[in-house]
Amino acid sequence: MPLADNLTSIRYLLTDVDDTLTTDGRLLPETLAALYRLEDAGIDVIPVTGGCAGWCDQMIRLWPVPAVIGENGAFYFVRDPTGKVEFHSWDTPEAGLASRQRLLNIAEVAMACVPALRLAKDQPYRLSDVALDHGQDVSGVSAEDIDRALATFREAGANARASSIHINAWFGDYSKQAMAQRLLQQKYGLTEPNIQQYVAFVGDSPNDESMFAYLTHTFGVANIGRWLDRMTHHPRYLLAQRGGIGFSELATLLLRAQRRESKADIGGNDGRSILANGKGP
Repeated sequence: MPLADNLTSIRYLLTDVDDTLTTDGRLLPETLAALYRLEDAGIDVIPVTGGCAGWCDQMIRLWPVPAVIGENGAFYFVRDPTGKVEFHSWDTPEAGLASRQRLLNIAEVAMACVPALRLAKDQPYRLSDVALDHGQDVSGVSAEDIDRALATFREAGANARASSIHINAWFGDYSKQAMAQRLLQQKYGLTEPNIQQYVAFVGDSPNDESMFAYLTHTFGVANIGRWLDRMTHHPRYLLAQRGGIGFSELATLLLRAQRRESKADIGGNDGRSILANGKGP
């Protein structure tokens, strides 16, 4: 099936943030405009990020997004019908605090093994995980260094993944995929077949592999190319542009597909949408 036909059913776009929505660390005007264009078209954009709770609180309050999943699935923020923001955690806050302290101890060992690593500057605003900076404000960290740090966490029983800028580590059975599935089922009422039909994901690094493995409609911005040989699960489609420009490219494809579907509905369905409320069941 051609890509354009594959996109006509998409009503939810889940997206990584760093180096997927952002370009060289910035949210470009055209990318922010793409978020608003998707919202206007009835496509909900939901960031799914390793970013800290502090950043996620800002995202849902300032961006045109109805929900945000943060710290690789430790929690989500969602806006209720009155516009107020709700917080939902995978574990209890007490469990998250205890895990974070254990992880900080392991992080000290990892940084001793790879001296160029540093705690991410947003670490004080994290609730559950630990992030080591390997490419945001530091340099000189090789792929082999990243692997050594990942192994340090995993040998201590923690989960650990590398994003384009951070090494994220956490304890528990949550992930980007697990929390995305929970959010889509609990807050949007989607069944598993609905999720596979109506939801797409776009990302840029190994930290997004659980999403690439889970969903049918998956995309990688062009800068994912540097990671592909280190990944088991790849996006189904690669975009031509990198970062937020690649996200804007995908937004244009989705909006064109919606326009094609609308014309088909008018021609064959007496103007009625084939999806209830434009969002599926």
